Amino acid sequence: MKQLLFFVLTVFLCFSTICKSQVDLGEPKSQAVILDLEDGSVIYGIISDKTDFDISVQSASLGNVTVPITSIAKIRYIDDVRNIIFDKNGYPVDFHNSTHYFLFPSGYSLKKGQSYYENIWIFANSYSYGVTDNFTISAGAETFSILFLSQVPLLYVSPKLSVPLGNQKGALGLSSTFVVLPGDDFNGAGFLSGSLTLGSRNNNVTFGAGAGFDFNGGVRNEIIPLTFSFMKRMTNKLSLMSENWLIVQDDFSNSSGVASLGLRIHFKELGNAINVGLVRPLSGDDLGLLAIPFVSATVALSK
Repeated sequence: MKQLLFFVLTVFLCFSTICKSQVDLGEPKSQAVILDLEDGSVIYGIISDKTDFDISVQSASLGNVTVPITSIAKIRYIDDVRNIIFDKNGYPVDFHNSTHYFLFPSGYSLKKGQSYYENIWIFANSYSYGVTDNFTISAGAETFSILFLSQVPLLYVSPKLSVPLGNQKGALGLSSTFVVLPGDDFNGAGFLSGSLTLGSRNNNVTFGAGAGFDFNGGVRNEIIPLTFSFMKRMTNKLSLMSENWLIVQDDFSNSSGVASLGLRIHFKELGNAINVGLVRPLSGDDLGLLAIPFVSATVALSK
């Protein structure tokens, strides 16, 4: 318990330091915008007035137009210097981190040419690259085996296909993770998963399901993981995030689960973030565990 309290206090102090040291992104000084509306139409112009309920835009072709906030899917401020897209709440859209929660993927994919490096718990490393706007491929390895066991590390590769559901309405993701153990005659296994994400890249919920398989025995249905995750952008720097697993076993006759809650801390450079959270096994009382700390970091390599 003392170690857990020390971890929470450390995270809080680090978070406070980061928030104080970062420059608030805010909205760019330029008020030239592109409004993507929920019905698919687009308005170009200069903001003449803005309230909590609507935005007035002076358009060269339409004159002065007032649009309710609820009708706007996305606000794109024309800012060539920073190349940032803002959502209708004025928060920057994080394309890199919208593709995943703590571990489970969302339905969204990277844009073509975007890439990032991710580190989880020091020892897990991965690289993801957007081949197209709808197809991302990731590859990674763990370093614990090399550093402490003098063995060849576990390797994996994970392709992901994303199908958008509409203008910032969500996406359906289909992915497969292939895991190889080079030290064991290159025997391996894998994991198939589907992600239905509803909502924008900054604010969404995802329902997921998966199934494991091995190279010799095919798909196995003895264990079926079901997931529910969400992320909520609260400020320019903070997103609230949760990822929860229900592990169904033996034709639903036995089950267990994992719940998590944490923060995604966004840096000034979009795509760079630190994820901190607490993960609690639902059988934690039996194990004597309150929660396990989770820490990961994402570094955008190409924006």
